[in-house]
Amino acid sequence: MLGFTLEMLFCGPIDSSMNAIEVLLAIRGYIKHFFGCKECSRNFLRGAAHLDDMVLSDRDTVMFLWRSHNKANYFLRNDLTEDPQHQKVQFPDLSQCPSCHVTAPNGSVIFDDDAVFQFLQRMYSGTNIIRDSESVGMRPVNDRRRGVNFAFVPTVIDVSSLDVSLCLVFYILCTGLLGLLYLWFCRQRRGRKNGSSFSLV
Repeated sequence: MLGFTLEMLFCGPIDSSMNAIEVLLAIRGYIKHFFGCKECSRNFLRGAAHLDDMVLSDRDTVMFLWRSHNKANYFLRNDLTEDPQHQKVQFPDLSQCPSCHVTAPNGSVIFDDDAVFQFLQRMYSGTNIIRDSESVGMRPVNDRRRGVNFAFVPTVIDVSSLDVSLCLVFYILCTGLLGLLYLWFCRQRRGRKNGSSFSLV
C-alpha cells in the first residue's frame, strides 16, 4: 500500500485537483471500514488518531505513511506471519540508501528525514515505475542505485470474440443440463407420489 500510494503521489494523481492529504484520508477510511485484518486496522487507526494535526502538507503525508510502514515492520519482525523471503526490516535499509542513515550524537543510527523523502521521491517517481501490460506479477528490475528490486506489473486479460462465444456456448449447455436434471427429478418425484397413492387403495 505504501508503494502504490507514493507512486500515485509522486507520479501525479489522476485528478489534478486531488492532494496527498485527501489520498491519506481515503486510505484511513478504507482501512477503517474494509481492511481484512482487524488488528492491523486498529493499530493503523490508533496511529492516525491525530492525523489532522500531524499532516499539513503533501510531504507530511508521505512521511506519515513511511513512518507507519516502518512501525508495522518493527512490530511484525520475527512474527509467525513473517515471510522469510521478505523479512520485516526498516525501510530503506543501509544498502538501499546510505545517506538516509545518520549517526546521532549518542551514537545510535537514525533516519535523516530529508534524505528519506528524497529517496522516496526518486524511488516512486514516474521514471522508475514499470508499466508493462504483457507481463504478470512481480518482475525483477535491475537498478544500479538500489540493486535488484521487484516491481508489480498489472495483468491485462486479452479476450477475443471466440473466447466469449465459447463461454456463451458452455453457459447454454450447463443451463440446459440443469433444466433436464430438474425435469428428471420432478418426474421421479411425481412417479413416487403416484406409486404411493396406488399402494394405499
